[in-house]
Amino acid sequence: RTGPGEKAFATREGEGDMDELKGRCSLVTGGSRGLGEAICLRLAESGLHVAVADVDEEGAKRVAERLQKLGVRSLALRMDVTDERQVAEGFAKTVDAFGRLDVLVSNAGIVIAGDITDLGLDQFRAVLDVNLIGYFLCAREAARIMKKQRSGVIVQINSKSGKKGSFRN
Repeated sequence: RTGPGEKAFATREGEGDMDELKGRCSLVTGGSRGLGEAICLRLAESGLHVAVADVDEEGAKRVAERLQKLGVRSLALRMDVTDERQVAEGFAKTVDAFGRLDVLVSNAGIVIAGDITDLGLDQFRAVLDVNLIGYFLCAREAARIMKKQRSGVIVQINSKSGKKGSFRN
């Protein structure tokens, strides 16, 4: 948490300069493909070390190997964000490997779309478990680490449907 007038990580306004982040350590959930993979690549291109966390362990390994070619340290983690033990272990492995955690990008999420009259409770709970409980578990672990360090940033990625519903979603 930053104080009044302080920035967690300053960038030059309007330039998107991420030089200040070089050498920092990050963890990205849902990092094995799509937006998560793109976030991992952008962080690595900016010089951040990246832990790639995903239920798809092979995908996380593939992305982590790609990041290493960019000259940063990376770590592949099999992490189900709905599993409290796996989340705690993943964050501990990240700190063991990198020495700290400066950035969490909580990107893991699922969509199960359909007509509400056909949607099963188990399907609805799966969405809540990943998109809400998963975020909570990851943010809590990150906050515990960042509080001890007295610094860090948590970024939550979510759907536009959280603000305005979309058809069958």
